[in-house]
Amino acid sequence: MTQFEEAQEQVRQGLLKAPNVSTAEGNIDYFGYQLAVHHFNMKLMAKGMKFRGIKFTDIKKYYGLKGKSAKDCLLQFEEVMEKYKLSITK
Repeated sequence: MTQFEEAQEQVRQGLLKAPNVSTAEGNIDYFGYQLAVHHFNMKLMAKGMKFRGIKFTDIKKYYGLKGKSAKDCLLQFEEVMEKYKLSITK
């Protein structure tokens, strides 16, 4: 189980409280927001950009991705996103 899946499970069980993410329209799902931000980062990393405060290896470990570069892992990450979207619609 990846760290991302563990965090989701802990929130479901009440062992961990996810932060609130507020917009003008109201609160949104924290894990969905996190995925969207990391997807943005991964797409830019796949093009060769770097970010201050966030490393590719941290994202890679958190989601359990396999590969050498962000370009290699981007499709895997998008599969994680699709799996999460399907899990919340059930």
